[in-house]
Amino acid sequence: MALPGSIAAGAHDLSVHFEGLANPTRLMIVERLATTPELRVSELAVYCQVSQPLLSWHLRILRKAQVITTRREGREVFCSLDREAIAEHQSQFTRLIAFGGEQLAEPPTTNSITEGSS
Repeated sequence: MALPGSIAAGAHDLSVHFEGLANPTRLMIVERLATTPELRVSELAVYCQVSQPLLSWHLRILRKAQVITTRREGREVFCSLDREAIAEHQSQFTRLIAFGGEQLAEPPTTNSITEGSS
């Protein structure tokens, strides 16, 4: 568990985001969506060579991870990258790993606890 005020306090959001990308099919979806403003779910299923139910499962994970957004128009569902959320997650990750950048809160060391009792 991250300490309050540390960058890692939002790590749950980052872990969900990166878990959403941790699959070759989902990366293929992201790669394809990066080339166009939006695509129909049926077009993505053909492109990825997966059934529509399986694609819908992958899309649900990507939505939860804030990688894509969907919109419905009649019976058709369209997908697009959630570029704003992706950029925010990239920014959070960059701050998390920055060397010499914003410092994470550090837990008290055992020396500081034992020094007071000496």
